[in-house]
Amino acid sequence: MDQESLIIDLLSAGEPIYRRVRKNRQKNLISAFLFLIGASVLFFGIGSFVYQYLGMRVHSIDRGYWLRGFYHFSLVLGGISAAATVVFFLVNVIQEIRLRQSFQRFLERYVKEAAKYPVVYQDREAYYLAEDDRKPTLRLAKDDCIELTTTFDDAVIYLGNRQELWGFSSIQLFVLNGEPSLLPATFPKAKGVNQKWLLLIISFIFVSGTGVFTYYGVTRYQNLYSAEPSRSTASSAAAPLTSNELLTQQGTAPTKKVNQMNQLDLNEQTQELYLTTNGGTDWSFVPLKPEWLRTGSYLLTSGEIPLGYWMDKTYDVSKAFSWFIYSENEKELFFLFSSDNGQTWKKALVSEAAQRIRYRKAQFFADGSGILVYSNISPEVSSEGLEIYQTNDQGQTWSRSNGTTINQPVQNVSFVNPALGFVSTREKLYYTNNSGSSFKEAVVTIPADYQTGGLDLFQSPNEVTQVSTNQLETKFYLLKTNGIDQGKMFACLYRSSDNGETWQFAEQLSQVQLTD
Repeated sequence: MDQESLIIDLLSAGEPIYRRVRKNRQKNLISAFLFLIGASVLFFGIGSFVYQYLGMRVHSIDRGYWLRGFYHFSLVLGGISAAATVVFFLVNVIQEIRLRQSFQRFLERYVKEAAKYPVVYQDREAYYLAEDDRKPTLRLAKDDCIELTTTFDDAVIYLGNRQELWGFSSIQLFVLNGEPSLLPATFPKAKGVNQKWLLLIISFIFVSGTGVFTYYGVTRYQNLYSAEPSRSTASSAAAPLTSNELLTQQGTAPTKKVNQMNQLDLNEQTQELYLTTNGGTDWSFVPLKPEWLRTGSYLLTSGEIPLGYWMDKTYDVSKAFSWFIYSENEKELFFLFSSDNGQTWKKALVSEAAQRIRYRKAQFFADGSGILVYSNISPEVSSEGLEIYQTNDQGQTWSRSNGTTINQPVQNVSFVNPALGFVSTREKLYYTNNSGSSFKEAVVTIPADYQTGGLDLFQSPNEVTQVSTNQLETKFYLLKTNGIDQGKMFACLYRSSDNGETWQFAEQLSQVQLTD
């Protein structure tokens, strides 16, 4: 039928069309309001509750990482659902205004839509509109269809409601030229019809989930914990650089004696570093600037640590093997070492992307292998990225072993051997038995009169050591909550006989001062 003639016929049926459109719009607004409430409860309320509930019960750092991803995924869906509902309300208001202003333009739109489905089938419950004879596209329940008018050629114009998703519906004009044919048995009925919105929503959820987890897995991890996308150092395979590429001595070496055999000293006048391995009888120049050792954050809760104090296990001084972890540019991380009492030095590249470093440490084992770890801080969140590197030739070459995310600032990292390691925060202790591929939370029994917390960066509790074949020991710094020592901090000896999965209180040791 000619579309212009159809519009002319429908102008006389303006009142029933307007009533149906208004009723349908009111129904959709109610459905949108209920959808907004349901989405808010589901994505914001239940999502937050589940995140907090599981967050206290997840003992794996890696699982905690994915839990946060799912949580933010639910927040994204909730936010987009709320925004979509607001847009839906605005669109309906605008359509209502346009309908009042130009009823003919409204009819033109729906007549064009009706012309797309010239073929009509039926069964006992519904009419089915199709673009051709092969497959019905729309299903309209007969109970929701009203007769509008009859044309000059005896065609009947109907107005129906096509049901969309979650109680939403839209009006649909269609024309009957006689009694419609029965729906062929091979055609689907309700199932598979009017499902385009379902496919769009499934696609939307898939794209949203992919975007969130891509952000968490790549953008967030790399940009949050590195200024540039992190490039893992497969191996610093190039030969270590000699002292020709480092600093040269400008001042004179110290002449003072010291109490310790092995000691690092800062000449405050020349700002040069020197080491001794014989109590100050002889001093060797260390070709590093002091600020290179203090790359990244060197802050405590009370302020910045003064120059001349160094983080524990960021260097070591000995006749056979002296070494330092440092960065010249707040980006590349290097390992400087000497095997001849500081007479000659070599350096090896550890990482090309080591920005915003806070905690850092290296450990070596009897077979020449070693572990170097550092954490990346973020100004937005309290969690830190932890990078783990390994060497098998006493620091000459390094390769990235693993990395993970810690949900609190790292207090200490200690490896008993290259496979078995521990990461402690102020409240929890995690362990790995696969070189950092995964971490789980250790079970630490805290006595009734103690609690965790209250430690600064330069205090290094929780250093795990192996005291026998089947026993590990560490000192947890705990606050006393009762008695005359209430509020004081004590080092408490703990032991584990199951490779660090569980820890038992052994005894209280000495009191810990905040300046220790």
